[in-house]
Amino acid sequence: MKKSYAGVVVKHKKKILFCKRSSKVDYPGVWSIPGGTMEEGESPIQTARREFFEEMAVDIDSETLNKVGVIPRYSRDGKKLKGQMHVFETEPIEKLIPDLSIAIDGEEHTECGYYTLEEMPPSKIGENLYNLLKNM
Repeated sequence: MKKSYAGVVVKHKKKILFCKRSSKVDYPGVWSIPGGTMEEGESPIQTARREFFEEMAVDIDSETLNKVGVIPRYSRDGKKLKGQMHVFETEPIEKLIPDLSIAIDGEEHTECGYYTLEEMPPSKIGENLYNLLKNM
């Protein structure tokens, strides 16, 4: 059975929160959205909230999350389908500022920042995520 994942796109003033993955996790050096593996008994939205909190040390209300799509997730070499990622979006009024230094899984990223999609081409974030974001 393929794994399921969930991630959160945070949009603020036409920019998106991207985080650079560390050497301690899959896809080191790739920029992505906060997210991770669904645990037994969790719904995609529960996974999205939990993973966001564990990686960013910021709690987000599920009422503010809207599902925007599902994208395939592949192995590091891009050849084997590992599963699917449920992607949610939130557009908070105040900019969410991650604190990797206190986050439970803060070591999964080396840095985070808000960027326009033009600043994050498919070569930096992956084609599937790029295409989803482009069509949002």
